[in-house]
Amino acid sequence: MKPLLLFIACTSVQAIAYETDEDFADIFGDAPPSSTLLNGVFEANLVTVDTPSQNSWGSNQFARLEYQHKKNDNIWVMHTQLDFDYLKDGNLLSLFAKQPVADRALDLDWQESHDHQLWYGQVDWAYWQHALNKANITVGRQPVTLGLGRLFSPLDPLGAFNVFDLDRLYKSGVDAIKLDYFVSDTLQTQSILTVNQNDKLQGLQTIKGNLEQGVWLLTAAIREEQHYISASLQRYQAWLDADVYGELLYGDLTSSAKAQFTTSEQKRALLGMSTKVGANGSLTFEWLYQSLAAGVQTDYTLWQQRYAHSQITPMGLAKRYMALSYSNEWRDLTRYELLTMHNLVDNHSTLSAVVTHSASDNLQLRLALAWTPKQGTRNSEFEQFADLLQLGIRYYF
Repeated sequence: MKPLLLFIACTSVQAIAYETDEDFADIFGDAPPSSTLLNGVFEANLVTVDTPSQNSWGSNQFARLEYQHKKNDNIWVMHTQLDFDYLKDGNLLSLFAKQPVADRALDLDWQESHDHQLWYGQVDWAYWQHALNKANITVGRQPVTLGLGRLFSPLDPLGAFNVFDLDRLYKSGVDAIKLDYFVSDTLQTQSILTVNQNDKLQGLQTIKGNLEQGVWLLTAAIREEQHYISASLQRYQAWLDADVYGELLYGDLTSSAKAQFTTSEQKRALLGMSTKVGANGSLTFEWLYQSLAAGVQTDYTLWQQRYAHSQITPMGLAKRYMALSYSNEWRDLTRYELLTMHNLVDNHSTLSAVVTHSASDNLQLRLALAWTPKQGTRNSEFEQFADLLQLGIRYYF
Protein backbone atom coordinates (compact mmCIF):
# COMPACT_ATOMS: atom_id res chain seq x y z
CA MET A 1 0.00 0.00 0.00
CA LYS A 2 2.89 2.40 0.75
CA PRO A 3 4.33 2.23 -2.81
CA LEU A 4 0.86 2.98 -4.19
CA LEU A 5 0.44 6.06 -1.98
CA LEU A 6 3.95 7.25 -2.82
CA PHE A 7 3.30 6.75 -6.53
CA ILE A 8 0.02 8.71 -6.47
CA ALA A 9 1.58 11.49 -4.42
CA CYS A 10 4.53 11.87 -6.82
CA THR A 11 2.22 11.83 -9.83
CA SER A 12 -0.04 14.47 -8.28
CA VAL A 13 2.87 16.76 -7.35
CA GLN A 14 4.30 16.42 -10.85
CA ALA A 15 0.97 17.20 -12.48
CA ILE A 16 0.40 20.24 -10.24
CA ALA A 17 3.90 21.49 -11.00
CA TYR A 18 3.37 21.34 -14.73
CA GLU A 19 -0.05 22.96 -14.51
CA THR A 20 1.57 25.80 -12.50
CA ASP A 21 4.28 26.19 -15.13
CA GLU A 22 1.60 26.50 -17.79
CA ASP A 23 -0.29 29.11 -15.77
CA PHE A 24 2.82 31.32 -15.51
CA ALA A 25 3.56 30.79 -19.19
CA ASP A 26 0.02 31.87 -20.08
CA ILE A 27 0.41 35.06 -18.01
CA PHE A 28 3.67 36.04 -19.72
CA GLY A 29 2.42 35.04 -23.16
CA ASP A 30 4.96 32.29 -23.85
CA ALA A 31 2.93 29.11 -23.35
CA PRO A 32 4.42 25.97 -24.95
CA PRO A 33 2.06 23.68 -26.89
CA SER A 34 0.35 21.29 -24.51
CA SER A 35 -2.83 19.23 -24.21
CA THR A 36 -4.56 17.10 -21.60
CA LEU A 37 -6.99 14.26 -22.27
CA LEU A 38 -9.12 12.53 -19.66
CA ASN A 39 -11.42 9.76 -20.87
CA GLY A 40 -12.25 6.15 -20.24
CA VAL A 41 -14.40 3.13 -20.90
CA PHE A 42 -17.04 1.26 -18.91
CA GLU A 43 -18.17 -2.28 -19.69
CA ALA A 44 -20.97 -4.30 -18.06
CA ASN A 45 -21.96 -7.87 -18.97
CA LEU A 46 -24.46 -10.50 -17.96
CA VAL A 47 -22.60 -13.79 -17.93
CA THR A 48 -23.35 -17.52 -17.76
CA VAL A 49 -20.62 -20.04 -16.90
CA ASP A 50 -20.69 -23.79 -17.50
CA THR A 51 -17.84 -25.97 -16.19
CA PRO A 52 -17.55 -29.78 -16.37
CA SER A 53 -18.82 -30.04 -12.77
CA GLN A 54 -21.13 -27.04 -12.24
CA ASN A 55 -22.68 -23.96 -13.80
CA SER A 56 -23.66 -20.49 -12.65
CA TRP A 57 -24.74 -17.04 -13.77
CA GLY A 58 -23.80 -13.53 -12.75
CA SER A 59 -22.26 -10.34 -14.09
CA ASN A 60 -18.89 -8.72 -14.62
CA GLN A 61 -18.01 -5.06 -15.06
CA PHE A 62 -14.95 -2.88 -15.32
CA ALA A 63 -14.31 0.87 -15.47
CA ARG A 64 -11.05 2.23 -16.84
CA LEU A 65 -9.94 5.85 -16.49
CA GLU A 66 -7.31 7.12 -18.94
CA TYR A 67 -5.21 10.25 -18.39
CA GLN A 68 -2.78 11.70 -20.94
CA HIS A 69 -0.86 14.97 -20.81
CA LYS A 70 1.37 16.23 -23.64
CA LYS A 71 3.78 19.11 -23.39
CA ASN A 72 6.52 19.78 -25.93
CA ASP A 73 8.36 16.47 -26.38
CA ASN A 74 6.95 14.87 -23.21
CA ILE A 75 3.93 12.63 -22.70
CA TRP A 76 2.55 11.43 -19.34
CA VAL A 77 0.09 8.53 -19.40
CA MET A 78 -1.80 6.90 -16.53
CA HIS A 79 -4.52 4.22 -16.66
CA THR A 80 -6.38 2.93 -13.61
CA GLN A 81 -8.98 0.18 -13.68
CA LEU A 82 -11.57 -1.23 -11.29
CA ASP A 83 -13.17 -4.65 -11.93
CA PHE A 84 -16.23 -6.14 -10.22
CA ASP A 85 -17.41 -9.73 -10.72
CA TYR A 86 -20.46 -11.46 -9.26
CA LEU A 87 -21.44 -15.13 -9.59
CA LYS A 88 -24.30 -16.93 -7.91
CA ASP A 89 -21.91 -19.81 -7.25
CA GLY A 90 -19.00 -18.08 -5.54
CA ASN A 91 -16.74 -21.12 -5.99
CA LEU A 92 -16.36 -20.19 -9.66
CA LEU A 93 -15.11 -16.65 -9.03
CA SER A 94 -11.55 -17.86 -9.54
CA LEU A 95 -12.34 -17.98 -13.27
CA PHE A 96 -12.25 -14.14 -13.23
CA ALA A 97 -9.15 -13.76 -11.06
CA LYS A 98 -6.37 -11.67 -12.65
CA GLN A 99 -3.14 -13.46 -13.47
CA PRO A 100 -0.03 -11.83 -11.95
CA VAL A 101 2.35 -9.99 -14.29
CA ALA A 102 5.91 -11.13 -13.61
CA ASP A 103 7.68 -7.90 -14.64
CA ARG A 104 6.23 -5.63 -11.96
CA ALA A 105 8.24 -4.44 -8.97
CA LEU A 106 5.62 -2.12 -7.42
CA ASP A 107 2.45 -3.47 -5.86
CA LEU A 108 -0.17 -1.17 -7.38
CA ASP A 109 -2.97 -3.76 -7.26
CA TRP A 110 -5.78 -4.32 -4.79
CA GLN A 111 -8.10 -7.33 -4.56
CA GLU A 112 -10.92 -8.27 -2.21
CA SER A 113 -13.35 -11.18 -2.41
CA HIS A 114 -16.57 -12.10 -0.63
CA ASP A 115 -18.96 -15.05 -0.92
CA HIS A 116 -20.25 -14.10 -4.37
CA GLN A 117 -18.18 -11.02 -5.27
CA LEU A 118 -14.68 -10.24 -6.46
CA TRP A 119 -13.27 -6.68 -6.52
CA TYR A 120 -10.00 -5.85 -8.24
CA GLY A 121 -8.30 -2.48 -8.73
CA GLN A 122 -4.98 -1.62 -10.32
CA VAL A 123 -2.78 1.08 -11.80
CA ASP A 124 -2.17 -0.70 -15.10
CA TRP A 125 -0.24 1.98 -17.04
CA ALA A 126 1.75 4.88 -15.58
CA TYR A 127 4.64 6.14 -17.67
CA TRP A 128 6.53 9.16 -18.98
CA GLN A 129 7.78 9.30 -22.56
CA HIS A 130 10.27 11.81 -23.98
CA ALA A 131 11.06 12.27 -27.67
CA LEU A 132 14.70 12.88 -28.60
CA ASN A 133 16.17 13.63 -32.02
CA LYS A 134 16.35 10.00 -33.20
CA ALA A 135 14.97 8.19 -30.18
CA ASN A 136 12.12 7.83 -27.68
CA ILE A 137 12.67 6.98 -24.00
CA THR A 138 9.78 5.61 -21.93
CA VAL A 139 9.95 5.14 -18.15
CA GLY A 140 7.33 3.53 -15.91
CA ARG A 141 4.56 0.94 -16.15
CA GLN A 142 3.98 0.56 -19.87
CA PRO A 143 2.67 -1.95 -22.43
CA VAL A 144 5.43 -3.59 -24.50
CA THR A 145 4.81 -6.05 -27.35
CA LEU A 146 7.48 -8.30 -28.85
CA GLY A 147 7.29 -10.57 -31.89
CA LEU A 148 5.09 -10.92 -34.95
CA GLY A 149 2.47 -13.43 -33.77
CA ARG A 150 -1.16 -12.33 -34.10
CA LEU A 151 -2.77 -15.17 -32.11
CA PHE A 152 0.15 -16.71 -30.19
CA SER A 153 2.96 -14.66 -28.63
CA PRO A 154 5.86 -17.14 -28.24
CA LEU A 155 8.56 -14.43 -28.06
CA ASP A 156 6.79 -12.05 -25.67
CA PRO A 157 7.42 -12.51 -21.91
CA LEU A 158 6.14 -9.03 -20.99
CA GLY A 159 2.51 -9.40 -19.92
CA ALA A 160 1.49 -11.22 -23.11
CA PHE A 161 -2.18 -11.91 -23.75
CA ASN A 162 -3.38 -15.38 -22.88
CA VAL A 163 -4.19 -17.25 -26.09
CA PHE A 164 -7.68 -17.95 -24.72
CA ASP A 165 -8.53 -14.32 -23.84
CA LEU A 166 -11.89 -13.26 -25.29
CA ASP A 167 -11.00 -9.59 -24.99
CA ARG A 168 -7.71 -7.93 -25.92
CA LEU A 169 -8.68 -4.32 -25.36
CA TYR A 170 -5.62 -3.36 -23.26
CA LYS A 171 -2.25 -5.08 -22.86
CA SER A 172 -0.94 -5.26 -19.30
CA GLY A 173 1.80 -2.80 -18.41
CA VAL A 174 5.21 -3.83 -17.08
CA ASP A 175 7.64 -1.80 -14.94
CA ALA A 176 10.33 -0.89 -17.44
CA ILE A 177 12.71 1.60 -19.01
CA LYS A 178 12.50 1.41 -22.81
CA LEU A 179 14.69 3.14 -25.39
CA ASP A 180 13.61 3.11 -29.05
CA TYR A 181 16.44 4.29 -31.29
CA PHE A 182 15.87 4.95 -35.00
CA VAL A 183 19.18 4.22 -36.72
CA SER A 184 17.72 4.92 -40.16
CA ASP A 185 14.42 4.77 -42.03
CA THR A 186 14.78 0.99 -42.28
CA LEU A 187 16.57 0.05 -39.04
CA GLN A 188 15.46 0.46 -35.43
CA THR A 189 16.64 -0.87 -32.06
CA GLN A 190 14.65 -1.33 -28.86
CA SER A 191 16.38 -1.72 -25.49
CA ILE A 192 14.26 -2.71 -22.48
CA LEU A 193 15.12 -3.06 -18.80
CA THR A 194 12.45 -4.41 -16.45
CA VAL A 195 12.27 -5.25 -12.75
CA ASN A 196 10.26 -8.32 -11.79
CA GLN A 197 8.28 -9.20 -8.69
CA ASN A 198 11.46 -10.63 -7.09
CA ASP A 199 13.25 -7.28 -7.62
CA LYS A 200 15.50 -8.84 -10.26
CA LEU A 201 16.73 -6.72 -13.19
CA GLN A 202 15.94 -8.23 -16.60
CA GLY A 203 16.86 -7.08 -20.09
CA LEU A 204 15.74 -7.46 -23.71
CA GLN A 205 17.43 -6.13 -26.83
CA THR A 206 15.65 -6.11 -30.20
CA ILE A 207 16.83 -5.06 -33.65
CA LYS A 208 14.14 -4.45 -36.26
CA GLY A 209 14.68 -3.99 -39.97
CA ASN A 210 12.24 -3.14 -42.73
CA LEU A 211 12.30 -5.00 -46.04
CA GLU A 212 10.70 -3.91 -49.30
CA GLN A 213 7.65 -6.05 -48.53
CA GLY A 214 8.30 -7.27 -45.03
CA VAL A 215 10.13 -6.97 -41.74
CA TRP A 216 12.72 -8.91 -39.68
CA LEU A 217 13.44 -8.99 -35.94
CA LEU A 218 16.34 -10.25 -33.82
CA THR A 219 15.92 -10.40 -30.03
CA ALA A 220 18.16 -11.37 -27.11
CA ALA A 221 16.82 -11.67 -23.57
CA ILE A 222 18.46 -12.05 -20.16
CA ARG A 223 15.82 -12.92 -17.59
CA GLU A 224 15.78 -14.45 -14.12
CA GLU A 225 14.68 -17.89 -15.35
CA GLN A 226 15.71 -17.90 -19.01
CA HIS A 227 18.26 -16.52 -21.48
CA TYR A 228 17.20 -16.71 -25.12
CA ILE A 229 17.73 -15.47 -28.62
CA SER A 230 15.03 -15.33 -31.29
CA ALA A 231 14.60 -14.47 -34.95
CA SER A 232 11.44 -13.37 -36.79
CA LEU A 233 10.73 -12.80 -40.48
CA GLN A 234 7.61 -11.59 -42.30
CA ARG A 235 7.25 -11.24 -46.07
CA TYR A 236 4.33 -10.50 -48.37
CA GLN A 237 3.78 -13.34 -50.86
CA ALA A 238 1.97 -12.11 -53.96
CA TRP A 239 0.93 -15.60 -55.12
CA LEU A 240 -0.92 -16.07 -51.81
CA ASP A 241 -1.88 -12.39 -51.48
CA ALA A 242 -0.91 -12.79 -47.83
CA ASP A 243 1.72 -11.90 -45.23
CA VAL A 244 3.64 -15.07 -44.33
CA TYR A 245 5.72 -15.02 -41.14
CA GLY A 246 7.80 -17.28 -38.93
CA GLU A 247 9.57 -17.08 -35.56
CA LEU A 248 12.19 -19.23 -33.84
CA LEU A 249 13.32 -19.07 -30.20
CA TYR A 250 16.16 -20.94 -28.53
CA GLY A 251 16.96 -20.47 -24.86
CA ASP A 252 18.88 -21.76 -21.87
CA LEU A 253 17.12 -22.06 -18.53
CA THR A 254 18.81 -20.76 -15.39
CA SER A 255 19.41 -23.03 -12.40
CA SER A 256 16.06 -22.37 -10.69
CA ALA A 257 14.11 -23.04 -13.91
CA LYS A 258 16.19 -26.14 -14.69
CA ALA A 259 15.14 -27.65 -11.37
CA GLN A 260 11.50 -26.75 -12.05
CA PHE A 261 11.27 -28.04 -15.64
CA THR A 262 13.94 -30.81 -15.38
CA THR A 263 15.59 -29.63 -18.60
CA SER A 264 18.12 -26.98 -19.60
CA GLU A 265 16.76 -25.91 -23.01
CA GLN A 266 13.75 -24.00 -24.30
CA LYS A 267 12.57 -24.02 -27.92
CA ARG A 268 9.61 -22.38 -29.62
CA ALA A 269 8.59 -22.07 -33.27
CA LEU A 270 5.72 -20.25 -34.97
CA LEU A 271 4.51 -20.30 -38.58
CA GLY A 272 1.69 -17.99 -39.65
CA MET A 273 -0.17 -16.43 -42.54
CA SER A 274 -2.54 -13.44 -42.60
CA THR A 275 -4.53 -12.06 -45.50
CA LYS A 276 -7.25 -9.50 -46.15
CA VAL A 277 -10.72 -10.71 -47.11
CA GLY A 278 -12.73 -8.14 -49.01
CA ALA A 279 -12.72 -4.54 -47.84
CA ASN A 280 -12.82 -5.10 -44.06
CA GLY A 281 -12.18 -8.80 -43.45
CA SER A 282 -9.08 -10.59 -42.17
CA LEU A 283 -8.10 -14.28 -42.08
CA THR A 284 -5.15 -15.53 -39.96
CA PHE A 285 -3.68 -19.02 -39.51
CA GLU A 286 -0.90 -19.99 -37.07
CA TRP A 287 0.94 -23.18 -36.02
CA LEU A 288 2.88 -23.24 -32.74
CA TYR A 289 5.46 -25.59 -31.23
CA GLN A 290 6.93 -25.28 -27.72
CA SER A 291 9.31 -27.67 -26.00
CA LEU A 292 8.34 -26.78 -22.40
CA ALA A 293 4.93 -28.44 -22.56
CA ALA A 294 3.18 -31.81 -22.48
CA GLY A 295 3.71 -34.33 -25.27
CA VAL A 296 0.91 -36.54 -23.96
CA GLN A 297 -2.35 -35.50 -22.30
CA THR A 298 -1.62 -37.44 -19.10
CA ASP A 299 1.15 -34.90 -18.33
CA TYR A 300 -1.15 -31.84 -18.24
CA THR A 301 -1.34 -31.72 -14.44
CA LEU A 302 2.45 -31.95 -14.17
CA TRP A 303 2.96 -28.99 -16.54
CA GLN A 304 0.27 -26.94 -14.81
CA GLN A 305 2.19 -27.35 -11.55
CA ARG A 306 5.49 -26.44 -13.18
CA TYR A 307 4.18 -23.22 -14.73
CA ALA A 308 2.38 -22.29 -11.52
CA HIS A 309 5.82 -21.86 -9.90
CA SER A 310 7.51 -20.18 -12.86
CA GLN A 311 7.67 -16.71 -14.41
CA ILE A 312 8.02 -18.10 -17.95
CA THR A 313 4.88 -17.27 -19.94
CA PRO A 314 3.12 -20.48 -21.13
CA MET A 315 1.34 -20.79 -24.46
CA GLY A 316 -1.05 -23.47 -23.22
CA LEU A 317 -0.12 -26.90 -21.85
CA ALA A 318 0.51 -28.86 -25.06
CA LYS A 319 3.56 -28.92 -27.33
CA ARG A 320 1.67 -28.22 -30.57
CA TYR A 321 -1.33 -26.09 -31.58
CA MET A 322 -3.06 -24.76 -34.66
CA ALA A 323 -5.31 -21.68 -34.65
CA LEU A 324 -7.51 -19.97 -37.23
CA SER A 325 -9.17 -16.58 -36.85
CA TYR A 326 -11.56 -14.69 -39.09
CA SER A 327 -13.01 -11.22 -38.63
CA ASN A 328 -15.30 -9.14 -40.83
CA GLU A 329 -18.33 -6.84 -40.84
CA TRP A 330 -21.93 -7.78 -41.45
CA ARG A 331 -22.74 -4.13 -41.96
CA ASP A 332 -20.96 -0.86 -41.33
CA LEU A 333 -21.85 -0.89 -37.62
CA THR A 334 -21.60 -4.60 -36.76
CA ARG A 335 -18.33 -6.54 -36.60
CA TYR A 336 -17.63 -10.15 -35.64
CA GLU A 337 -14.46 -12.06 -34.76
CA LEU A 338 -14.17 -15.86 -34.74
CA LEU A 339 -11.27 -17.88 -33.34
CA THR A 340 -10.87 -21.66 -33.33
CA MET A 341 -7.91 -23.36 -31.72
CA HIS A 342 -6.92 -27.02 -32.10
CA ASN A 343 -4.73 -28.92 -29.64
CA LEU A 344 -2.61 -31.31 -31.73
CA VAL A 345 -1.67 -33.43 -28.70
CA ASP A 346 -5.16 -34.44 -27.51
CA ASN A 347 -6.93 -33.65 -30.84
CA HIS A 348 -9.57 -31.35 -29.33
CA SER A 349 -10.73 -27.89 -30.41
CA THR A 350 -12.23 -24.82 -28.80
CA LEU A 351 -14.16 -21.94 -30.34
CA SER A 352 -14.63 -18.31 -29.31
CA ALA A 353 -16.62 -15.51 -30.93
CA VAL A 354 -17.09 -11.80 -30.27
CA VAL A 355 -19.78 -9.68 -31.96
CA THR A 356 -19.91 -5.91 -31.47
CA HIS A 357 -22.51 -3.44 -32.70
CA SER A 358 -21.98 0.34 -32.56
CA ALA A 359 -25.30 1.72 -31.33
CA SER A 360 -23.84 5.26 -31.25
CA ASP A 361 -20.48 7.02 -31.32
CA ASN A 362 -19.90 6.10 -27.66
CA LEU A 363 -22.00 3.00 -27.08
CA GLN A 364 -21.21 -0.54 -28.19
CA LEU A 365 -23.38 -3.63 -27.74
CA ARG A 366 -21.32 -6.78 -27.23
CA LEU A 367 -21.82 -10.56 -27.36
CA ALA A 368 -18.94 -12.93 -26.48
CA LEU A 369 -18.87 -16.73 -26.47
CA ALA A 370 -16.26 -19.34 -25.51
CA TRP A 371 -17.27 -22.95 -26.19
CA THR A 372 -15.50 -26.32 -26.19
CA PRO A 373 -17.34 -29.19 -27.91
CA LYS A 374 -17.30 -32.28 -25.71
CA GLN A 375 -15.92 -35.37 -27.45
CA GLY A 376 -16.53 -38.56 -25.51
CA THR A 377 -14.67 -39.27 -22.28
CA ARG A 378 -11.15 -38.33 -23.41
CA ASN A 379 -9.39 -35.80 -21.21
CA SER A 380 -8.76 -32.54 -23.09
CA GLU A 381 -6.95 -29.39 -22.05
CA PHE A 382 -9.86 -27.33 -23.36
CA GLU A 383 -12.43 -29.36 -21.42
CA GLN A 384 -10.84 -27.99 -18.25
CA PHE A 385 -12.06 -24.53 -19.26
CA ALA A 386 -15.50 -23.12 -18.66
CA ASP A 387 -17.96 -22.48 -21.46
CA LEU A 388 -18.78 -18.79 -21.20
CA LEU A 389 -21.48 -16.53 -22.63
CA GLN A 390 -21.41 -12.73 -22.14
CA LEU A 391 -23.98 -10.16 -23.22
CA GLY A 392 -23.42 -6.52 -22.40
CA ILE A 393 -22.44 -2.99 -23.29
CA ARG A 394 -19.24 -0.99 -23.62
CA TYR A 395 -19.47 2.78 -23.20
CA TYR A 396 -16.64 5.19 -24.03
CA PHE A 397 -16.57 8.56 -22.26
